[in-house]
Amino acid sequence: MNARLHRLGHAVLNLAVNARDAMENGGTITIRVENAPNFRAAEIKGDFVCLSVIDTGTGMPPHVKEHAFEPFFTTKDVGRGSGLGLAQVYGFAKQSGGTVQIQTQVGRGTTIKLFLPRSHKSPVADEDRLAAHVTAARAAPAVGSVLLVEDDDEVAALVADMLQQLGYTVTRTGSAEAALGALANGRKVDLVFSDIMMPGELDGVDLAREIRTRRMNLPVLLTSGFAERSRLQAETEGVKILAKPYGIADLAAALAEARVSSPRATSG
Repeated sequence: MNARLHRLGHAVLNLAVNARDAMENGGTITIRVENAPNFRAAEIKGDFVCLSVIDTGTGMPPHVKEHAFEPFFTTKDVGRGSGLGLAQVYGFAKQSGGTVQIQTQVGRGTTIKLFLPRSHKSPVADEDRLAAHVTAARAAPAVGSVLLVEDDDEVAALVADMLQQLGYTVTRTGSAEAALGALANGRKVDLVFSDIMMPGELDGVDLAREIRTRRMNLPVLLTSGFAERSRLQAETEGVKILAKPYGIADLAAALAEARVSSPRATSG
């Protein structure tokens, strides 16, 4: 299975899981595919294919619909979702030259429509060239290197993609202990970006404290879905916190602020 087909399958699975979770008392999920030859949206128009996932669940109130595609935004209980499903679907659609639309009504259900450009060519013959075109279009000028500390593979993949879109090269570790090991090896790092909640004996604040003692001029940015609980402790260490959910613009601003507020960013 090629990479783009795999990502499409993953997008449909994410939409189906969200639809299922919206129907706690049962209901119907319908998956429909149809041509949209004269599709127009704010930024795109042309010949598209529309894949719809329709549920008869609870629907979304306006404030939920407004934030539905934001990374880490979720209405599910802790442990039941990372808030990445719809963000990944949206990212896949945009990277493919398409878009996503939501039609929803509280108490009546939700329809999520994934619009993708229709191709009349063989997908195998043009796949490498298309992938290269998408990569080139999304490339940004190199601005630095980030050590990403995140134990969740799904979260790490999304955040790494956001960082790369901003022009950063990314090295990822899954724990604070592994991050300190990477820094001890003299790896080129301009900034450390870490979740606060981490497996192992050290959390993100502990990591920031250790970095301050070892490489005091290396900027550190922390992130958490419970930022207020950790803010005082992080501020004591002189570390900024980026609250979840956040988008790529929020991430860019927080990274820039962390680098500027550091006494002197190093790349040693």
